[in-house]
Amino acid sequence: MLAETCHGCHGPNGVSMGPAAPTIAGFDRQYLIRVLQEFREDERESTIMGRIMTGYRPAEIRRMASYFAAQTWASADVQLDRVVVEQGRAIHEHACVECHQDGGRHQDRDTPRIAGQWPIYLLFQLESFRDRPTSIRQPSKMREALEALSDDDLGALAQYYASER
Repeated sequence: MLAETCHGCHGPNGVSMGPAAPTIAGFDRQYLIRVLQEFREDERESTIMGRIMTGYRPAEIRRMASYFAAQTWASADVQLDRVVVEQGRAIHEHACVECHQDGGRHQDRDTPRIAGQWPIYLLFQLESFRDRPTSIRQPSKMREALEALSDDDLGALAQYYASER
């Protein structure tokens, strides 16, 4: 019941049905708890998540994180440009593979799964990380890697990660 509010944007069981919101099904539980608490405490920039999360107590946040962590991941079904995907793969191998291992499938308490997310969402996040580095806490190596990338590079990375299912 707690997760019903989330379904409007993140889809049934946390599998996003639209390009602007990420899938959160199958995310690492500790990662979800941290992110949801950051929204609740207004430590993470958002349009709506901060307002929504202020209505939840920490115990409810832990229960919601457990629920979404237990759901099955499903990748976004999108058409991608194979040439651009390969350009993104090269950028990934050069600048991102250390943290976003296994084509972005790796996840832990600090790193979310990015493989199979909507490319529009990924591009928005990459641009935010690069252009507004204080909007979301991130390691300095992420900020440094993104500073050197053009808009086209970020678009290629987004398509690459979207292609990895």
